[in-house]
Amino acid sequence: MTDSSSIFAQPRAVSELRDCYFYHTLDVPGHGLVRGSWDLRNRLDEYLGGVEVRDKRVLDLGTASGFLAFSMEQQGADVIAYDLSEKEAWDTVPVAGQDLKAAQDQKRAHIRQLNNGFWLCHSAFRSSVKLVNGSVYAIPRGLGEVDVSILGCILLHLRDPFLALQEACRITKETIVVVERPPDLHMLLGGVLRALRLPAPASFFWGKPYMQFLPNRRQRDPGDTWWRLPAKTIIEFLAILGFEDTRLNYHAHIYAGGRRVLYTVVGRRTRR
Repeated sequence: MTDSSSIFAQPRAVSELRDCYFYHTLDVPGHGLVRGSWDLRNRLDEYLGGVEVRDKRVLDLGTASGFLAFSMEQQGADVIAYDLSEKEAWDTVPVAGQDLKAAQDQKRAHIRQLNNGFWLCHSAFRSSVKLVNGSVYAIPRGLGEVDVSILGCILLHLRDPFLALQEACRITKETIVVVERPPDLHMLLGGVLRALRLPAPASFFWGKPYMQFLPNRRQRDPGDTWWRLPAKTIIEFLAILGFEDTRLNYHAHIYAGGRRVLYTVVGRRTRR
């Protein structure tokens, strides 16, 4: 039997902001307001789909700077953060003619800075959150089961989003929370619903649950983003994986100085 303590990363001593990359904006004790690409601070409950995490064992997949992990810990959750380390390869789009090794080496350096940001905040918050480094395609068995899993804007960056979601569902007893950026038309319709304070039922978006493939062979971009996933696609994925009771909401957050509409699907386990 695997010793679960062996899968957790050892804390890293990081004290300088210049050694870090921050994906999220955080108020960090001893450092003040640290700006990141995403600012989720004022609308966290919408981002998490209103899921109650107090006294729950929660897995934060793709934790990045750890904003969600530390926020949920402050709400009374027992949180495990999960992300790549520089030892794992990013799911880079293998565009022909591209120096794939150079692109992956660049990503490894970026991942190290992300990990540094997590550990700096971990120390500053005096956090008890545990970190596991690894691929989302193979979550370690030794981690055990969790009550809630959060996948915050990570599926769009993965070659195989269904496999990643399957791995998360495998170890989740109660609730899956999936946050993604919708395709442009769905983003517009979701924004209208949000402005009118109307709910967004799962049946609202008609048609087949098509995924939009983003890489462009002419522009060779984006190199780290594969898909736009309609909410209906996520709902179908979750139903197949035993989470048939779902609800959907749209919300907007500050991203790189502008605003981005996201959606959250909350899935409750109904069968195994």
